[in-house]
Amino acid sequence: MTKGWITAGLVAMLALSAGVAVAQGHRGGPDFATMDRDGDGAVTLAEFTAYAQDHAANRAERMFSRVDADGDGMVTQAEIAAAREMHGGRHGKQARD
Repeated sequence: MTKGWITAGLVAMLALSAGVAVAQGHRGGPDFATMDRDGDGAVTLAEFTAYAQDHAANRAERMFSRVDADGDGMVTQAEIAAAREMHGGRHGKQARD
């Protein structure tokens, strides 16, 4: 149950951060046409949400792939610890608290 909540929280956080980055015009953000999926010249909440969810899913997949050191499609506690060590402990401090 806890893993499910952690996963849901991570996905929500990634979606929110993607949305904020786009709204603030950060580099690497999509152009307007990417978000305007139906090409009508306006971005609806549904289109923006779909973009943010896609972006978050892609980012989560990349993060997962980096942590999954042996490429078996599963992340162990040892792989997470190794990834944290590689990044100098900068990521995931709250998960350890």
